[in-house]
Amino acid sequence: MANRGSILAALFLSCAILPLLASANFEIPLPNLPGIVKGIEGGESFPGFSHSWMQNPREQWPGEPQPIPGPEEPQPIPGPEEPQPTPGALQEGFYQQSCPQAEKIVNEALNKILQKDPTIAPALVRLFFHDCFVTGCDASILLDRTPSGEDVEKNSPQNGKFVRGFEAIDEIKAQLEAECPGVVSCADVLAFANRDSLVYTGVPSFNVAAGRRDGLASLARNGEFNLPFPESTAQQMTELFQRKGMTLEEMVMLTGAHSIGAAHCTVVAGRFRDPEKSKVIDRGYLLKMQVMTMCQNDTQDLAFDPYSQQKMDSRFYKELLRNRALLESDQNLVLEPNANGVMKKYVNDQNGWLASFTAAITKLGGIEVLTGNQGEIRKQCRFVN
Repeated sequence: MANRGSILAALFLSCAILPLLASANFEIPLPNLPGIVKGIEGGESFPGFSHSWMQNPREQWPGEPQPIPGPEEPQPIPGPEEPQPTPGALQEGFYQQSCPQAEKIVNEALNKILQKDPTIAPALVRLFFHDCFVTGCDASILLDRTPSGEDVEKNSPQNGKFVRGFEAIDEIKAQLEAECPGVVSCADVLAFANRDSLVYTGVPSFNVAAGRRDGLASLARNGEFNLPFPESTAQQMTELFQRKGMTLEEMVMLTGAHSIGAAHCTVVAGRFRDPEKSKVIDRGYLLKMQVMTMCQNDTQDLAFDPYSQQKMDSRFYKELLRNRALLESDQNLVLEPNANGVMKKYVNDQNGWLASFTAAITKLGGIEVLTGNQGEIRKQCRFVN
């Protein structure tokens, strides 16, 4: 009985202390923005931008891409006198014993990919979000098919042409399999790649807890009620994020990721010609976008933020507050008083926004994860074992 009492006491101590440790992780002040990639600074007036730039924004990435700083050294696994992680919980340094070079391999492989195509960075951030918001961060979005034969998640209308970066994940996973066969999950590969992509675009480096397992199912129909549409209302967005355990402020933080990347012209063109929807759009921006959205083909991309497309920063909120949103869903958030207040809170606080964004993206990475003996560790991210 004494032994049983000791075990129960130890478990109680672990459960009591761990939430404090987890919350403390969000209070660590982040360093100033390293400025990996220079942004394009705009003044108070609305400068013009060329049609050719909008047709091919990739040509505008200035200079040579800089290497991504490597992840911080994983913390040692707690010794016998320290509180042990809750069974099934994600842990920083999860692969320290089983695959010590895992995060370094992801970092170096992704750096080479981004040197060839920097636009993969925002693509991987979006891929991570779209994976986590459907059935949790289980890499289900990466599957090409499953034994059920049903249409998979990546083919849903909310994904389809909106997501890419699958080849980058394949390449990284292949290198991990060569080093540590059957050890690192595709879900963790996606989480590490998301972090390194954000660092590449200016977010200070942060630790990523790992231990996710890969899902065995992937259904296109699951995307319908779990992902926002480009025209979603503020209420629809808020309710969706609440179902995932995210607050309104965290929703606005994650929306700030639209400061990088682009959208297909055909997806956004309609609102700039709709007499009712265009009433709230800044007149100068509206006239320019009416010209820019004369889409020549479906591959033409328009930048979410034409001033700093390759830099994660809170300036994006300034453009939204001026009613210069590319996406209707972003514009709808501006019109929601509480979301508007959050934007005003961070619009001139870059470091504060980066700290809050990092906390939100970290929380996103823990949504409905599979751990322990759940799911599997895929050998190839596109197929179940």
